[in-house]
Amino acid sequence: MPATTDASDPDDRAATYRAEQVRLGRGGFESASDVYERARPGYAEETVATLVDLAGIGPGSRVADIAAGTGKLTRCLPPFGATCMAVEPSASMREVFARVVPGVPVVGGTAEDLPLADGSMDAVVVAQAFHWFDAPVALAEIARVLRPGGSLSLVWNERDDSDPVMAELVRISRWDRHQPYPVGQDFSPQIDESGRFGPVTRTRGSFVQAVHRTAFVEQVASRSYVRVLEEAERERFLAEVAAFGATLAEPIELPYLYDLFTADRLG
Repeated sequence: MPATTDASDPDDRAATYRAEQVRLGRGGFESASDVYERARPGYAEETVATLVDLAGIGPGSRVADIAAGTGKLTRCLPPFGATCMAVEPSASMREVFARVVPGVPVVGGTAEDLPLADGSMDAVVVAQAFHWFDAPVALAEIARVLRPGGSLSLVWNERDDSDPVMAELVRISRWDRHQPYPVGQDFSPQIDESGRFGPVTRTRGSFVQAVHRTAFVEQVASRSYVRVLEEAERERFLAEVAAFGATLAEPIELPYLYDLFTADRLG
């Protein structure tokens, strides 16, 4: 007789949740990377300046951007003198990255199995992606490729739903039902529990992205949970977002919060 699964078992719930994370994190970013590049917000000057300062990034720093996407953060670091490389699992994302961030190498790979040598990096950055990782495995890998004292920085742009327009967009786009992690989640405990990094510094701030109506819809279309919908369902979904956007004056100002976590590798 086959074994039964107790859906109330915490380990089973965790496994189910992890499987869904993998499905969305991989399947949701296999295509439409041009849409992602056009519509997703980049990183505010304040965010980048704070990250660079806390991470000790400067001339000659060797920096790896893990799960780099289309390089929205990567492209901000060479002006500070950093020598960058990117690791990105999606071939579609890598194709766009190579076009829009010329001169920075990008290779296939995952956070859990980095194609980088031991101690080869002064800093590792992860933008808008750590919540997709198997955290204990990824943190061990990141520690492996960092030199002793090298820095880890995790950063997110998060919607500020205290704003009425953003709150309505969150409701229409079902973001509150599909978000892959609770907005404002403190990732410090996961870093601490790895035992591989020193005290975590958390920094938060705000910025505004001004978009036209097309980008207003496309930034929802770029979400992983939207990308995995059947085409007809996705079109109906996005039509509702477009109808809301049509009621707003252009450019539409979308307020965001940034959330930055930095820590140094022990040893």
